[in-house]
Amino acid sequence: MSKIKSSCNNANFNTSPSMYESLKSLVKKVVPSGALKSLDNELRFAYSLLYLGNKVACNCCEGAFSRWVLLGNGEQLCPRCGSLPRTRRLFSVLEKGYLDSADVILHFSPGKVLQQKITGLKGDDYESSDYVGEFDARFTYDILDIDAPSEKYDLVICYHVLEHIEKDEKAMSELFRVLKPGGTCLIQTPFKPGDIYEDYSITSPEERLVAFGQDDHVRVYSVAGLAGRLSAAGFEVNPVEYSGDDYLGFKGGETVLFCVKGRRTDS
Repeated sequence: MSKIKSSCNNANFNTSPSMYESLKSLVKKVVPSGALKSLDNELRFAYSLLYLGNKVACNCCEGAFSRWVLLGNGEQLCPRCGSLPRTRRLFSVLEKGYLDSADVILHFSPGKVLQQKITGLKGDDYESSDYVGEFDARFTYDILDIDAPSEKYDLVICYHVLEHIEKDEKAMSELFRVLKPGGTCLIQTPFKPGDIYEDYSITSPEERLVAFGQDDHVRVYSVAGLAGRLSAAGFEVNPVEYSGDDYLGFKGGETVLFCVKGRRTDS
């Protein structure tokens, strides 16, 4: 158990619920799941009225607020659309060329607001996928065996997925296969300093929560460690670390891996 505690301390995990999370948990208990899903937009809009102002702005829902909702883990949630800093950062990255240049996009486990925005821009050329049914999506692709032709996609978005996958190198191989030559895969996971930490003897949700920060995670990557595995899969990997922006709710020190499939050199 000492090894598990050491991993937790290195990654600085925090699982204390915020007032917002406690309220959300209470609402889930008293409102039937079907009704909660259909009323999600209305409930979020009503809650956002508590945050009227113009000190911060969300690029996903285009709302302005007095402040972000502060979660127990320190993340800053949008009061209206529920976007996290990584979601807002991702949309900012996508707006700077990718949505215009990518003809066909595959997005694993997309959040609701981002899926709606990209669908509105790309239509059927945007394919969303969620294997376990946590998110609404068009497809249920298994990332270890993606049911799509090779070299189909110009852009693949794989955010906070690989840390759930035991056979992550197989998943990386599949991401490489379905990407067109010259295409890009945007990848992000939680990161820690040092080396990748994984231990497949840790199987219970309780132990995984302590070791990896979430009860369905199987490892914690380092940036260099993940980049190394992706390079071994064939990608040209460029990790980019971003600075923070309080107004837009971007987290400082956030890293995104831009993974390019090299163009064919054969004629």
